[in-house]
Amino acid sequence: MTDISPAAITDCVRTVLNRDLAEDTDIFTAGVDSLAVLRCRALLKERTGVKVPGHVFFEGRTPARIADLIGGTHAGR
Repeated sequence: MTDISPAAITDCVRTVLNRDLAEDTDIFTAGVDSLAVLRCRALLKERTGVKVPGHVFFEGRTPARIADLIGGTHAGR
């Protein structure tokens, strides 16, 4: 199982948006769009080595939930 923490997701979104947010913040309300999702995915791949599917961001919407979904997506691989 691959674990990417909510803090790691939050840090990537903060980097992309250049603004602060909490782990329970809806990233799309905070300003993330499809291009920002691509940038977040690239950062996570660079920082963790994990290729995160884009749909996880749209389904999860908050860093905490996105991290939960990533764990489930990669469970048993």
